[in-house]
Amino acid sequence: MEAGRIWYVLFPNHTQGLLLDRLLRGAGIRAAIVPTPRALSKSCGMALRVDEESLPAVRLIVNENRIEILDIASLPDDINPGRDKYC
Repeated sequence: MEAGRIWYVLFPNHTQGLLLDRLLRGAGIRAAIVPTPRALSKSCGMALRVDEESLPAVRLIVNENRIEILDIASLPDDINPGRDKYC
């Protein structure tokens, strides 16, 4: 696990992503539905953004529920809160 990174769960289809989102919320694990970052996959689709601390629990829920995922991957956290401010 790497510090300063944003973690994404990638899926082969929306159904699997929505299922994992529901299961994570039921377990009290924070996740956000986001577009799949182009740097991680060429296809358009959805991903779940999860906290690094939640990764062991996410992997456990994925395995226990046999959810199809493509990968759990990360990108550097380069979010600039000052970007795109117009006022």
